[in-house]
Amino acid sequence: MSASITCPPIRIRGRFLWRGDDRTKFFIRGVAYQVDSARDPISDDRLAELKHDILLFKELGLNTLFVYGIDSTKHHTEAMKLLEEAGIYVFTAVSTPWNAISRLAPTESYNPDTMASFFKTVDIMAGFPNTLGLLAGNTVINNDSTMPAAGVLKTAVRDLKKYMKLRNEANGQRVIPIGYSAATSSARDQEILEYLTAGDNDMSIDFWTCSNFEWKKKSDTTGSGYDDLLHRFSNTTIPIFFSEYGNPSRQPRLFQETTALYSPAMSRIFSGGCAYEFWESANGYGLVELLKHGSDKRISAYRQKPDDENKIFERRETDRGILLVFNDFVNYKSKLAEVGDIAVEDVSEATEREGEQGETGKKASGPWQDKFRMLESCVDWHEVEAS
Repeated sequence: MSASITCPPIRIRGRFLWRGDDRTKFFIRGVAYQVDSARDPISDDRLAELKHDILLFKELGLNTLFVYGIDSTKHHTEAMKLLEEAGIYVFTAVSTPWNAISRLAPTESYNPDTMASFFKTVDIMAGFPNTLGLLAGNTVINNDSTMPAAGVLKTAVRDLKKYMKLRNEANGQRVIPIGYSAATSSARDQEILEYLTAGDNDMSIDFWTCSNFEWKKKSDTTGSGYDDLLHRFSNTTIPIFFSEYGNPSRQPRLFQETTALYSPAMSRIFSGGCAYEFWESANGYGLVELLKHGSDKRISAYRQKPDDENKIFERRETDRGILLVFNDFVNYKSKLAEVGDIAVEDVSEATEREGEQGETGKKASGPWQDKFRMLESCVDWHEVEAS
């Protein structure tokens, strides 16, 4: 099978993701992929490490990576090709640590330099069929005091969409879905979702993600907290999914919520999600950890309990060092294998019609009209058109 067939571009129709032009729904089976030693885990200067990691992605049964951001000064062609050949899509943010919409100073952070940086990321990621989508912002709004950033985010979405439209008209460059990743699935973030999807398509997001760690130890949606999610997001008109999930209240994590997430009930509204997170870090959510050859084992991310058998399932000798495979890895792998493609098979034709109806009828106004304010564009569009 050729790489192009392995990863046809993901398209959006109504509230569902679709593989290419066919009628196959796409459900995200992913992981948040971060590397402590590098801001950009999918750049070409990490090919050797990425090849090893892809073997683990395939072992887990993944089809998607959530990458928090890329370095637009680096090359990504070979890395994205490796992921494409493995059948793995990527979604990431357009922002960088240096250029982003700031929750503390949103208006000031929206400027020509910021948008030029965003556009550079667009140009890079548009060249790969396995780019699932781009985020205009990632958890920018995390409390009530940062709500005014919503208007600036919508401004950035509008500019990103106009830029992609111009590039498509000029040279056929792919138009990538634009989304937003919320800090939670709270009522506050639901209001932001409604605002960011309001109005015409040229200023509204195409998909929405959120972090959710609220699972309440049940094996189905009833009584787990997910039944409330289904009720609150039942009228959503765009694809929504979890950018980070995996309740840490019990160790090791059992990932019972994975079974519920891909159930027929949840699949009517949610398009899967990404477990948090691949590599172990100080917060202890990792699926694996690498103790590199020659490194001081006492300074590993999991240094407090390096021999806790409740945490570690297996130690593997590799040419990079000792790979600690945690029970979280095994449990997540098992749950993904159990659900298989059940979500695709169990979504009815009626649900397809319901999802496709989400294309129209977006409200252009709401209670946010006096709360959020979009800005005039800071982009020199004549310069963009001439470039």
